[in-house]
Amino acid sequence: MPAPSLRLPGLPPIRISGATLVMVAVITLLAAPGFRIIPGITSAEVLVLSLAVGVSLVVSVALHEIGHALVARASGAHVDHIALTLWGGHTTYRARRVGSLPSVLISLAGPAVNLVIAVAAALAERAAPGAGSSHLLTMISSLNWALAVFNVLPGLPMDGGRALESLLGALLRSPRTATRITAWIGRVIAIVVVAGPLLAALRFPGSTSLILVLWGVMIGMMLWRGAGDALREAGLRERVLALRAGDLMVRIPLVRADAPLTSLPSGAEDPYAAAQPADATERGVPHLLVLDPSHGVGVLDEQALASVPEAQRPAVPTGAVTTWLGAPGRLSEDLSGEDLVEAVQTQRRAVHLVIGDSGEIVGVVTTAMIDRALQQG
Repeated sequence: MPAPSLRLPGLPPIRISGATLVMVAVITLLAAPGFRIIPGITSAEVLVLSLAVGVSLVVSVALHEIGHALVARASGAHVDHIALTLWGGHTTYRARRVGSLPSVLISLAGPAVNLVIAVAAALAERAAPGAGSSHLLTMISSLNWALAVFNVLPGLPMDGGRALESLLGALLRSPRTATRITAWIGRVIAIVVVAGPLLAALRFPGSTSLILVLWGVMIGMMLWRGAGDALREAGLRERVLALRAGDLMVRIPLVRADAPLTSLPSGAEDPYAAAQPADATERGVPHLLVLDPSHGVGVLDEQALASVPEAQRPAVPTGAVTTWLGAPGRLSEDLSGEDLVEAVQTQRRAVHLVIGDSGEIVGVVTTAMIDRALQQG
């Protein structure tokens, strides 16, 4: 079941996961003891004020992500949506190429929003009418200070890690090296996040909440997994940049649909046999493609071909024993990297004809071949 979306004017859709309620509940439980010590406060007031702290955290996270989204949009990126989850939130956006400085600004926009909220809540606390509302504003300020500081830590997947990754990528001229450095910093931070509450619980067993310990373990696991995902994404990005249509393509015979079966190349008569890789079949590459203006491209139906008697083959067109795959895509031989992937995704074809500089068909690339190249390594 898809997460419900909140749509506000001028903003991308905000998808709210049901697990967000768990985060609200945890924060409510952690905040309640701080309100109970206020003299004269009732149980109902404790519940309402504690719940307000939990809800304020969700709102703060949403504003944090909106900060990312607005700066990403201003940098020329297309923002798909904002997601609020058990662990906070994330902003999904697409951008072909974003420079180092815009990337840093996008990353730090979220923590900057939390910093503004923290300062505003601290100033408002001075004018609060009662102890309960004063403590509520103090909690909101503290939580946003924590969000700002935690998110600027220089390790992936935190915002500070993404900012550092962009800067190191520009300085080292190696995005993957930058990702490795910041991802491992993120893993060190994950260990600290898990170990901190555990050590506190062992040293001060009566004063450390079990909920806080469990929450630290879960956040640490999330950070470790996020750092690992960043490493895998860096590897994928490197493989994308290494792609080139001319390197991936294979040269296979192309036969017109109206050509008789006797014109099919076979065995030593196949002029492309030497050029075709030995593992072409394993890579999902057909031995031959049939071309037709109406049907596009197709592959021979081996059973249908075998059923045609030798004496009748001169009169049977190749298209009669062909399984049609539809219109082929077309790729320039020099197309590479993100441009190649985008072209394949836009055309949405199983088979792509590779076109040389002079406009002739020089080879064939299948979507399966590209997928396999991206999965290697």
